[in-house]
Amino acid sequence: MRPTRLIVNTDAVARNFREITTRTGADAIAVVKADAYGHGAAPVARACLQAGAKGLAVAIAEEALELRDAGIDAKILVIGAVDADMIEKMVDAEVSFAVYAPETLEIAQAASEKCGKEALGHLKVDTGMRRIGVAWDKVDALLDVWQKCPGVRMEGAFSHFAAADYDAEFTGLQAQRFRAALETVHAKGFSPVCHMAASSAMLKKELQFDMVRAGIVMYGTGAEGFNLEYAQRLVTRPVRVESISAGETVGYGRKFTAQKETIIATLPIGYGDGYPRILSGRADVLVHGRRAPVVGRVCMDMLMADVTDIPGVSCEDEFVLMGAQGDERITPDELAEKAMTIPYEIMLGFSSRVRREYEG
Repeated sequence: MRPTRLIVNTDAVARNFREITTRTGADAIAVVKADAYGHGAAPVARACLQAGAKGLAVAIAEEALELRDAGIDAKILVIGAVDADMIEKMVDAEVSFAVYAPETLEIAQAASEKCGKEALGHLKVDTGMRRIGVAWDKVDALLDVWQKCPGVRMEGAFSHFAAADYDAEFTGLQAQRFRAALETVHAKGFSPVCHMAASSAMLKKELQFDMVRAGIVMYGTGAEGFNLEYAQRLVTRPVRVESISAGETVGYGRKFTAQKETIIATLPIGYGDGYPRILSGRADVLVHGRRAPVVGRVCMDMLMADVTDIPGVSCEDEFVLMGAQGDERITPDELAEKAMTIPYEIMLGFSSRVRREYEG
C-alpha cells in the first residue's frame, strides 16, 4: 500500500473545540465544509459534536447529505448558496440552508408542503462581503415574503466578516449593519439564532451574538489568543535513497545541481496529491527529527529531498512533510508562507490519493 497518508488526530480537534468554547464563553457550531478542511468531514464532525458543538456548518447541499448518509443526525446548516433543485432534499433531510432571495422561500414553502416537514432557513445578510446575501438595508421586502411562507421557519440569521483579523473599523461597521438588519427581523416577529463571528473574530464579545462558527481554528491555526494543537501529520516513506555524484542534476528542468556527492531520497508524493509545485526548492521535510531540503522540481507523483547531512536514512524511515518529528515541526502556516498562499489552501489541498488515517 502506498505509504503516503494524512494522519488526523481527532482528539486534538476535540481539544481545540473545547478550547474555543472555554475561551469565548460562547456556544459554537463546527464548520466542516470542504471535507472538514481536508481532514475528513464525518470523523471531525463526530469529534466536535462529542466536544459540545451545537451543530455543524457546510458550504454546499451535497456536503450536508453526505453527513446525513454517514449517520450524523445533528443540526446542519448550509452556509453557501443552495440550488433550487436541492431545496426539497434539504427539507426532507431536515437540513437548514441560507435564504436571501424570495424565490428560495417560495420553493421551500412548496417543499415543506410536499414533504410534510418544516423547512429550516437561516436569513443570510450581506453586510459588506458582497458575496451572497440580502443587503442589510433591504431585508424588509424579503421578510414580507417570509411572513407569507408559514412552512419555512427562520431558524437563524447570519452574516460574514470580510476582514475581522486586520480591519477593525470595517468590522465594526459590518457588525453595526447586522444589528440594524436584526432590528428589522425582530420587528417583523422573527426570533432567529444570530451568528457572525468565525475564527478570527470570535474572541471579541461584541461580535459573538448568539453563537460563533469555529472553522480553521479547530485544526490548530488561524486565530490568536487560543492554546491550540495542530491536528494533522502528512507522512510517507521513500521509494529510493540513492547517492549521486557532483555535477549531476535532479528532476525536471535540471534545477538542482549537486555540488558534491549527494544522497537523494525520492518520496511518493507530488502536486498530483496536492503538495504544491511552488514548494520546489523552498520547503523542507523531516527525517530522523531533522530538516532536509526539497530539491529539484516537485513532480506530479514524486519529490526529492537532499538527506546528505542526515546519516543512515533508508527506505524504512518515516518522512514528515507536515507535522512534528522529534523537536522539529513543519506547520501548515510554514508551508503556506513558502507557497505564497494561506493555511486553508494547504490543509484542504490534498487529494483523495492521500489516504486519511485517524488517531483518537
